[in-house]
Amino acid sequence: MNLQLLRTFLCVRKHLNYTRAGKELFLSQPAVSRQIKQLENEFGIQLIEQLGKSLHLTKAGQTLVVESEMLLGAMERTKEAVQAHSSAGQGSLRIGTSSTPGCYMLPEVLGAFHQKFPEIKLKYVSDNSQRVEQMIIDNSLDLGFVGAYLSNDDLRLEPVMEDEVVCFASPAHPLSDQRRITPQQLSDTLCIVRERGSSTRRFFESWLSDKDVKLGKVIEVQSSETVKKLVTACLGFSFMSIHGLKDELRDRKLILLDVASMPLPRQIYLVHHAKKHFSPIIRAFLEILKNTDRSGLKSDGSSH
Repeated sequence: MNLQLLRTFLCVRKHLNYTRAGKELFLSQPAVSRQIKQLENEFGIQLIEQLGKSLHLTKAGQTLVVESEMLLGAMERTKEAVQAHSSAGQGSLRIGTSSTPGCYMLPEVLGAFHQKFPEIKLKYVSDNSQRVEQMIIDNSLDLGFVGAYLSNDDLRLEPVMEDEVVCFASPAHPLSDQRRITPQQLSDTLCIVRERGSSTRRFFESWLSDKDVKLGKVIEVQSSETVKKLVTACLGFSFMSIHGLKDELRDRKLILLDVASMPLPRQIYLVHHAKKHFSPIIRAFLEILKNTDRSGLKSDGSSH
């Protein structure tokens, strides 16, 4: 099997457009189309179909995506295993994080690492937990940091940081002066939430589900900073890591809500592929992570 054909296929899947895939691969649109047709001939089945002006994966194509990502990821990890005998003073480090550790907990660790190893090329991706998981699987990242258990059996997780999820609102919000707010009251109130795939959202919704409650009306946004802006404008309440609210709580732009059974403690996890070989670079980063004070902020349980 020609591995370049698989890489071309994955690029087409990424863009669902032959021309844009060609630009990324430095190939002409006809060359990309020929490579996809060659791959389909090898398998004897259609992988991509065109409906009108849009490209879509067939069921066989969807299967090939999963298998190709695992295969190419495994090959990259094999290459890294051999290269792991190089020194920690050269190479690259690729880290992906969900929003909470990415914005509020890891920058200090990365700063300390860069001061010690300034020649190392750093890639730092902040995305939701599901996409971080996928990038670990296909080996486009070395390590990930997420706020929830992940679903793939090829991944390994280790708790590395403590966190608390809290509910918060504007001081002008109707819930701000209430005591022992119930989960049902939260369900009846407009909530500003991150997109699906956010580990904090899954964690909070799971807590509500245990109490037979679901979120009611929601406004869904793509970033934690946008969540805080909308809550500050008294549009609704929300929930997130206490680490993400330090400045706003200090300046009293936001306050913690007195919700029964909260705050919710949780762990932030280091995630890596089970077959990942830890290079000297990765081991050096993990040692700095271990020795950096990340105790951070804790809720005192008060809403004011």
